[in-house]
Amino acid sequence: MRYQLQRAAQGLLPGERVKHCQRSTMSESGVAVFRTSDSGASFGNLTTCGSVWHCPVCAAKITEQRRIELQDAITAWTKKGGEVYLMSQTFPHQLNQALADNLALFSKAQQKFKNSRAYKRIMEEISSAGSIRALEVTHGENGWHPHTHTLVFAFPGQLKLLEQLDMVWIDTLVKIGLADRSQLNEMLQYAFDVQNGDYAAEYVAKFGHEPSATSKTLTNSHWGASHELTKGHQKVGRRLSGRTAFTLLRDYVEGDEMAGELFQEYGKHFKGKRQLFWSPKLRKALTLPEDERTDEEIAAEELPERELVTVLDHEQWRLVLSRNARFEILRVAEDEGAVGVARLLAELTERRYTHSDHYWERGRRGWNHLGGFIGKAAMDA
Repeated sequence: MRYQLQRAAQGLLPGERVKHCQRSTMSESGVAVFRTSDSGASFGNLTTCGSVWHCPVCAAKITEQRRIELQDAITAWTKKGGEVYLMSQTFPHQLNQALADNLALFSKAQQKFKNSRAYKRIMEEISSAGSIRALEVTHGENGWHPHTHTLVFAFPGQLKLLEQLDMVWIDTLVKIGLADRSQLNEMLQYAFDVQNGDYAAEYVAKFGHEPSATSKTLTNSHWGASHELTKGHQKVGRRLSGRTAFTLLRDYVEGDEMAGELFQEYGKHFKGKRQLFWSPKLRKALTLPEDERTDEEIAAEELPERELVTVLDHEQWRLVLSRNARFEILRVAEDEGAVGVARLLAELTERRYTHSDHYWERGRRGWNHLGGFIGKAAMDA
């Protein structure tokens, strides 16, 4: 499914690096196929985009590594006698609001919130060593919904003090223009939440997978649909409730054209954003390594102690791409080795093309030196 979704993303975002991810070679030496005893099979000599937002293949690898880093941080702080709290923040949103506007205002609100005297005072009172903030987004019946989950590293027994930040956040939303006082009751119930260490541990355990229970709570229809919506729009809204970006991509693969347009909007405005932000000096307080690897470095990392199964030459790789069989190659390499790969390559020559050897692009289609049609034909695979 990840490779299928990646093909769809490559068609929807032809100007982004994901277009060549796990398809274009880095040299003329062919495409290596490796396997390990415990990590399955993988390709070598292929480019990787390293985009946690655009690419389901890279995102799976990156978020798993980030999850391990988050778990290491919690473990290190717990050993020091501390506790990690999960603070979640959101804001009222409606279907007619653009993602770019919501992101800009939400970022401004986060900055103002953390710079407030009340926030700084409470962080000092709880002896916070710092925080790690995760940015997420879903699309539901009330439109785009950016939200954050923040791990706050403090000491046990600080929940009541942290709960005092709810009105600080609500006041910030009003000042920034993301809400007004008439929405106070809803904001008190849904805009801000903080939980103890058990919830933080659960969030980290599920990081990079489907939305956590907290995320699902935040992204349900708590803010109410715009009253001017017609019944038709409300019906569409229910169908769109709470979808992550890659869920939008999956729905596009299944024929939902509007989901594809939403993914394009998301891809444009999340490009270059950081998924995780560690506060300064937190790693030092946790006695963790200071040098953090980039998403690109994690995505390109090669598995240790891997066994070379075979090398696909240029024509064989074009054959694999034209039949959208990258995952099949990995599966047989893992299970059957070189013999299985050779057998599958022979079978592929008898299959119909699902993607042409070369492709042209205008908008959602394009030329690639390795061939392989990207776009609507990806839905046939």
